[in-house]
Amino acid sequence: MSNIYKHRKVNKIGETRGMSQLAQPSLNDFENLFKPFLEMGQRSLGLVNGVYSTEFDEEVFVQNEWGFGPLEQAEQLEVSVISIPLEGAVERQVAAIDTSSVVVAVGRDGVILGVRGSIAIRNALGLEIQRIGPFITYLTPENISSTLGSIFGDLPPLDMSGYQLDGSIQKMLASLLEKKLQEHVVKRFKDSIILLDGSLSAGPQDNPLRLVSRIVEEAKPRGNDILAFSKTSILQSWGSVFTEDKLGVEPPYVIDMTWLIERLELRVRVLGRTFLARLGSGFNVYRVDTATCRRIEEVFGSLLRSDPLIYGYPELLILAHDYCTFTKSDVIAIQSMLRSLGAELFREGSIRDMLFNPIDGR
Repeated sequence: MSNIYKHRKVNKIGETRGMSQLAQPSLNDFENLFKPFLEMGQRSLGLVNGVYSTEFDEEVFVQNEWGFGPLEQAEQLEVSVISIPLEGAVERQVAAIDTSSVVVAVGRDGVILGVRGSIAIRNALGLEIQRIGPFITYLTPENISSTLGSIFGDLPPLDMSGYQLDGSIQKMLASLLEKKLQEHVVKRFKDSIILLDGSLSAGPQDNPLRLVSRIVEEAKPRGNDILAFSKTSILQSWGSVFTEDKLGVEPPYVIDMTWLIERLELRVRVLGRTFLARLGSGFNVYRVDTATCRRIEEVFGSLLRSDPLIYGYPELLILAHDYCTFTKSDVIAIQSMLRSLGAELFREGSIRDMLFNPIDGR
C-alpha cells in the first residue's frame, strides 16, 4: 500500500541540530492507521459487478464551491507588511502533505474512486517521499457514510446525512484522507515546518471543524509550525493592489490579511492567521494560512533556508503533489483489477460528438 522513495544527502551544516530533529518515529504504520478504511473499501469492492462507464459526466457531477464573497475597500486600508529576513534564519526539517483522487468508473448505483496521498520530507539527511495508497472504494448511497467515516476509525461517525453522491464526493474523499495524514504527521514530528496544500478553513463536510482544530492543536505542543499554501484564492488578486512600490518593500515579505478574513461573512471558519506571501521575485503571490508557535518572520525565514522555491512556491509541496497524482497507467491497472471482480467497463458515447462530428469520424 505504501511506496517509499528516498534520496539521502548528508549535509555538514547543522549536523548536530539535524540529527536531533531526525530522531522521530518512522512513518511505517500506515496500514494500521487506515485499517478500518482498507477493510471497508475491500468490502465495498465485493459489490462491484455489472457494467460501468469509465467517463466522468461533468454535467451530472457538479463540484461544490465555497466562495469568499466580495473583497471591498482593501486598497484604501493600511496593511501590515512583514519583511522576511534571511540572515540568521535557521534550517529546519520541512514536511509537505498532499492527496489526489480519481474517478475510475461510474455506474447507476454508485461510483468507483481511487485516492492516494504522499508525504515529502526534507531535512539535513536529504529528501524522503512516502506514497500512501492507492485506496480503491466503491461508494453507493447506502455505504457512503460508513465508508468515509471509516477513515477516522478512532472518532465518532461523521455526519453524512443529506450528502449527495455527486462529483464533490471525489474531492471529499481526498480531503478526508488528507486530514488524517496531516494529523498523523503533526503528532509524530517535532520542531518541523508542516506544509499543507490549501487553507486552514473549516466548516464544510470535507473540512470538519473538529478535525482541522485537532490538527492545529496537536501541532503546537511538539513545536511544529503549519503553513497552508493556496495556489488559487480570491485573495491573490490583491497582489496587484499591494505592490512593492506601494508598500515600499522588496520580496520576501508577507502581508497580514487576517483582518479581512474576519470581516467577511464566510460559510467557513478560518483557523490561525491569513497572509498574502510574496516570497520570491516576480508576480507570484499566494494565500498562506498559518498556525505557528514561533514568530511569523522566523518561520518563513526558516522555510526559505530549508526548501527551494519554484515561482515563489515551496518545492516540497510540488513534489508531494507529483507523487500522489494518478497517471493513466495507474487507472488502467485499477480498471484491470475491477474486471477481475466482474466489472465490465466501457466508454459512453458522446452526444456532442455524435451530433457535430462528420459522419466518417474525421
